Amino acid sequence: MPQVRIIAKNFMDMVASFTSHETRQSLSKRIHLRSHSQKYVVQILFFDGPVSDKLLEQWVLDDGVTKHRVAIDRLIQLRIFIEVTDKKRESSYKLNQTFQANLQKHLTNGGVLPRETMAATVKLPSSEDLDTYALEQWECFLLLLISSGQAEKTN
Repeated sequence: MPQVRIIAKNFMDMVASFTSHETRQSLSKRIHLRSHSQKYVVQILFFDGPVSDKLLEQWVLDDGVTKHRVAIDRLIQLRIFIEVTDKKRESSYKLNQTFQANLQKHLTNGGVLPRETMAATVKLPSSEDLDTYALEQWECFLLLLISSGQAEKTN
């Protein structure tokens, strides 16, 4: 079977074309969504089940139908929304479980990402060490400015 190569015109198309589940999952943690997409994600973030397409359409003003469709399609392409069809062939959407769990954790932890534990052998610099280092860097920067100014005058 020949492989089809998808040429992405932008970052979102590139992410949507990935086939590796782990790659999509790791990138979905870092994707920034547009306002309509953000609105839908936040509004159904704590829903346990799928949300019907009709309910989502009720949240949209008449002049925003096109943006609504684009946002839903983009969320499906990025696998943030999973489309579910019921017995009546009506579409519903639910959030990707990994994405939903990670975003819920992030929001409930006050926007602070959990940190990895540091090895006990790592010695953190003292305040004085940091001040000394910052002063050295500042002096190096000033010397660079002075020397580059002299180089311009001699040329």
